[in-house]
Amino acid sequence: MCVRCTGILNKKFQNQKVSNLPGGYKQVTYTKLVFKIFQTQQFKKGSYTNTQIHSAHNYYYLFKDMKLIVTKDNLKKGLFLVSRVVGIGNPLQVLNNILIKTDQGRVKLSSTNLEIGVNTWVGGKIDEEGSLTVPARLINDYVNNLPTDKVILQNKENTLTVESDNYHTNIKGLSADDFPLIPQVSDEAFAKIDGAEFREALAETIWATAQNETQPEISGVYMAFEDDKLRVAATDRYRLAERIAVLKESVKSTRDAIIPFRTITELYKILATGSGEVGIYFSETQVLFKFDETELISRLIDGQYPDYRQIIPKEYKTEAVVGREELLHAIKATALFASESNNIQLAVSEKEGITVSASSAAAGENTTKVSAKILGSDNNAVFNFKYLLDCLNNLTEKNVVLKLISDSSPAQVTPEGRTNYTYIVMPIKI
Repeated sequence: MCVRCTGILNKKFQNQKVSNLPGGYKQVTYTKLVFKIFQTQQFKKGSYTNTQIHSAHNYYYLFKDMKLIVTKDNLKKGLFLVSRVVGIGNPLQVLNNILIKTDQGRVKLSSTNLEIGVNTWVGGKIDEEGSLTVPARLINDYVNNLPTDKVILQNKENTLTVESDNYHTNIKGLSADDFPLIPQVSDEAFAKIDGAEFREALAETIWATAQNETQPEISGVYMAFEDDKLRVAATDRYRLAERIAVLKESVKSTRDAIIPFRTITELYKILATGSGEVGIYFSETQVLFKFDETELISRLIDGQYPDYRQIIPKEYKTEAVVGREELLHAIKATALFASESNNIQLAVSEKEGITVSASSAAAGENTTKVSAKILGSDNNAVFNFKYLLDCLNNLTEKNVVLKLISDSSPAQVTPEGRTNYTYIVMPIKI
């Protein structure tokens, strides 16, 4: 049983000041401490288990003057990882803040907007344990402007003192006790995947997500786990991108989930900061991604994702193998002459290759021919050029394969020589 906490509970509701607290704790009343314990943990008077005693210790710890030393690079990286989910001007002021807390010899940084939560740990020298929340944007911008490497952080009566050589500042904060609880998710990983492959799968798909929430099911990114495969898909009903990635090991059971677009964009940025394995954890309504020293927790979107595989054609009348860069530049140049509807025409023939054209009354007209290897009959269709550029910009292969049926049927773009990626785009009827 914790000696410090036993002293608190033995005094229960005595309203006397407690001094001589160890390790830099401030003078408080036992009444205040015990009231917090009862209020949050709903303990019963007079019955305290060892677990409850140590929960009391957690509150006891909140009244301590935190002091730690951390390098600027470590602190800057940690703040970068957690600060993006924080809002600006939120009426609940603590949601504009980042939680800084000592945790088992390291510095833990946390943020949340009540839908997404981020925890990350950085190395540091802990002189005094404690915690405090401070405005995310202010602390982030200030640390970025420090010219020196060593930074000293200290909590003094809910004010964070930041010292670095000749730089000295006091940042008004809020008690860590006011910071929302970030949900806990299962301790056992449902799936594991290489971070680089996961990020590549996201890069090739997530831009196809619907950008409004009138249909919440397609405003998120779909993930389906089966055996040792992960299918990542996104659609806005005008186009569909799907990428199949390989897991580290087979999952114990099949599962699918719809994850909010913003969560996935934050995950994508986190995966760019390091390398290694990503652990994916689920509860009934939450998902947790663990990567390196960072955790990203998010709600799941409730609903049924469209059965998109039924719209993927089995056969095509025309196939064109074309250089990705050549087609990309041709579309970009032609797009300058597209009308406000963003329409460009792609005509495919064995004799001419691929002809990309557009015209508008305001800009004029343009025609660009790109050499390509054509299989099948001649064909043509009109597309929104942005939908084609999104795909081509996020692939890396030298060549892509364009497959057409007609000017009113779905077209497909795939990287040459790779079978784990499919992009379907609907032509525009004129």
